[in-house]
Amino acid sequence: MKTAVLVSPTGAPGGAERALLALARHLPGHGWAPRIILLQRGPFEKWLSDASLDFEVLPMTRTRHIHRTAVVIERLRRAIRGGSAVVANQSKGQAIAGAAAALSRTPCVWWQQGIPSRTAIELTAALWPAAAVVCSAQDAALAQKSLTPKRRVEVINLGVDIETVRSRRGSGAELKKRLGWPGPVVGMVARLQPWKGQQLFLQAASIVAGSRPDVQFVVVGGAVLGWEGDYPEQLRRQATELGLAERVYFADHQEDPYPWADAFDVAVTASVGEPFGLVTVEAMALAKPVVGVDSAGTAEIIEDGVSGLLVPPADPDAMAAAILDLLEDPALQERIATGAAARAERFSDAEMARSFAALLDDVRRSR
Repeated sequence: MKTAVLVSPTGAPGGAERALLALARHLPGHGWAPRIILLQRGPFEKWLSDASLDFEVLPMTRTRHIHRTAVVIERLRRAIRGGSAVVANQSKGQAIAGAAAALSRTPCVWWQQGIPSRTAIELTAALWPAAAVVCSAQDAALAQKSLTPKRRVEVINLGVDIETVRSRRGSGAELKKRLGWPGPVVGMVARLQPWKGQQLFLQAASIVAGSRPDVQFVVVGGAVLGWEGDYPEQLRRQATELGLAERVYFADHQEDPYPWADAFDVAVTASVGEPFGLVTVEAMALAKPVVGVDSAGTAEIIEDGVSGLLVPPADPDAMAAAILDLLEDPALQERIATGAAARAERFSDAEMARSFAALLDDVRRSR
């Protein structure tokens, strides 16, 4: 069986790591054995262990420590030997694994999990050969082509385990009962970072609250990466200043977010420039109507007026109006929820892995 060396630069519990885990689970069904290497310790290790996936950790310090980075690249070069292809997750992964793959003369696929710009890490990643660069949505692919015009760039949408998510429908009822939320619930799930849009959500919530005193608002997510500063405290202060202290429930990071998302009557995706948005797909798979910002990956997932409602960026009034439209029109809410569930079927992790395996086969043949 061919071997794909999957390199993750972090051990964080994020969307890029979830995608890599899903790819590792499905690759053997397409003739590829995964060999997983982490460059940082963290909760991702437990995810891999729980999935019965073997991995090794080659911990590295910050990339500005050049001599230590060189040591990790050499160790990674030796670990890669014998692999049929390398998948470097994220740009930081490509900056390290791309170098190691070049030294070992192993074809490398750069899994670009963001929307690139000309930052130091993106420019460093672009220095190393890549047989292909995989982006999650068209906006990211266009930005990548601008950064690396001579590289092969492919779009493979991220995916989730649709059947597993769908099986959690109804799990939010007990949560709502336990927390004493008899009325409608509007919420969002995202790690706490400014670009994820929690501040915009709170602004929209304050408008909705003015006409719907029965609505409960929920923010699910924590500061999981370690560089968020006082952003969580900023959000709580903002809620108080908007008069929402008793109306917004901050649920912090949840290992199992599905009951929370299932408790929502309306789910919100408030980020601008979202590379893709796994939580958006999960909410849709739970048959939840989603209000999302008309930007990047979110706009590629949601068909406006069919499987969700899209609103302009930085427009809390428009977001509030869309939320109220869904809350006050049960027929619209049901129609959008049905469309969302159908649309989610397109974004399965099995399909993501099938497309990725086909790309790896092509890269290997073209070597």
